[in-house]
Amino acid sequence: MDSSRVLIAVVLSIVLVVAYQELVLKRFFPPPTEQQQQAAQQAKAAKAVAPGAAASGVAAPAAVAIGAVESGQQSVAMAPSGAAGPERTVEVDTDFYVAVFTTRGARLKSFILRRYRQNAPKDSPPYEMVQIPPGGVLPLGALMTRGGQLLDDRDLSYATTAPAQIKPAAGADATATFVARAADGTTITKTFTFRASSYVFSMDVAIAAGAGAGGPAPNQIGVSMSQPLTAHQGYYDIPELQADVGDKVYTENEKKMKQGVPPVAGTITYAGFGDRYFLAVFLPVAPTSGTLAMAYAGDEAIARVLFDGAARIHSEIYMGPKLLEALEAVNPALHKSIDFGFFGILAIVFLRALKLFHYIAPNYGVDIILLTVSIRIAFLPISIKSQRSMMKMQRLQPQMTRLREKYKDNNEQLQKEMVDLYKRNHVNPLGGCAPMALQLPIFIGLYEALLNSVELRHAPFVGWINDLSTPDCLHIPGLPQLPMVHCHGLPVLVLLMGLTSFLQQYMTPTSPDPNQQKMMMLTPLIFTIMLINFPAGLALYYFSSNLLGVIQQYFLNREFQQYTPAT
Repeated sequence: MDSSRVLIAVVLSIVLVVAYQELVLKRFFPPPTEQQQQAAQQAKAAKAVAPGAAASGVAAPAAVAIGAVESGQQSVAMAPSGAAGPERTVEVDTDFYVAVFTTRGARLKSFILRRYRQNAPKDSPPYEMVQIPPGGVLPLGALMTRGGQLLDDRDLSYATTAPAQIKPAAGADATATFVARAADGTTITKTFTFRASSYVFSMDVAIAAGAGAGGPAPNQIGVSMSQPLTAHQGYYDIPELQADVGDKVYTENEKKMKQGVPPVAGTITYAGFGDRYFLAVFLPVAPTSGTLAMAYAGDEAIARVLFDGAARIHSEIYMGPKLLEALEAVNPALHKSIDFGFFGILAIVFLRALKLFHYIAPNYGVDIILLTVSIRIAFLPISIKSQRSMMKMQRLQPQMTRLREKYKDNNEQLQKEMVDLYKRNHVNPLGGCAPMALQLPIFIGLYEALLNSVELRHAPFVGWINDLSTPDCLHIPGLPQLPMVHCHGLPVLVLLMGLTSFLQQYMTPTSPDPNQQKMMMLTPLIFTIMLINFPAGLALYYFSSNLLGVIQQYFLNREFQQYTPAT
């Protein structure tokens, strides 16, 4: 077996797996069917409970509430008790963010991350996490289900004694309390607690309703978060609903949300929205077991977290970057919100290594090169062994050709003579195959680590490369847009990657078959086309790896020239 063909097959497999995952599975096929099965089980259980409840005259709160949101029913705004007062805002200024709350619904109006920019240019404004489409509603609403209706507080005017600006001191919490009364006598109290240096703040919601408050008691109370799911600028940076309910991770895209997603029930570890680099989720503290209902209204998706029979709920809220250490410090399960793919364990190892190198060289482009060198060194023994095996196999090609010609009508004898030939020259025909196969998960894990690292977002390298998370593009005035290139410029790193890939392929021993030689020489061109619109960080990795491969091949070729002819 020609080991060089195995190498090409391995690399092509990587590309196909990644391309299939990114371009087909995530975009055109619905999420796993587990939640559908769970939802079906819930619906079946609800049907089983409802007849008995009706017969006994006893209400079935969970069944009623789930039925209210299962059909995608939109929430109804609670009527205020009087004319709305003038809007007030409360600004919370911390080390990590600046948040603005409004008394209209006591909701989040703005949440700006201090340490992240909206776009790559250094003069770009800081990143705004609250994206509201026309006609949309602000996040962090209070909900309750009652009499088959889903009610929310978006039209209520809250009163607050909080100052116009809050700046939490180090080591001390700061709170802001909002109180509103609806026309039916329901009183809602929201209390937010902030810390000086944390992406986490807490939300406490208390709803007083029932005979004493002027209306019937709710079946459930809860909180909601909404967000449009339109793609952000960058490489497939598309927001999704993300949740962990009952130790199962749920990820719902816009298409699926528009089709309708049934609710899921269980212990809710987190629920909210996330894109490739940022996350905004509830982390219920008390109670924790509830129902996550998902809906799509207007131009935005809505995540509703509802709890049966509760009068007060307490939840922490994480709004910030998908920094692995920051997420794990809040809750170890939050690392699941970063999609590292099938080889996630390896991806996390590479990501931690990348951050370790960042302490040595505070430039993630340089860190990628250092990581590439480290991986090449780690795999140097098996890589050299593989290439030596390929070279020995190449030296045997004339003898193998003669044997095939001599024993073309006697396959059994041909196999015997081939085995003898391998033994005489100490060649293992699979020697170049197994080592390369071991590198398959390494390549995929590294790909996922580089692709999903918020550290690479807007991270510059050199010159024109000011964002390693987006495709490389050297803007050239007057240059027309090239085919398959998304910008008006040249993907220099990708071209260098293709050039070094071609050079490495040219120096590598190949099959004597002319057709196979042509196919293998076309491989760099295919890779170059496929990687044109990949993030620059990935192109930098492949370019660095190819360059090191060329150097390694040069010395191996010199060694190969000293071998005595095969016998």
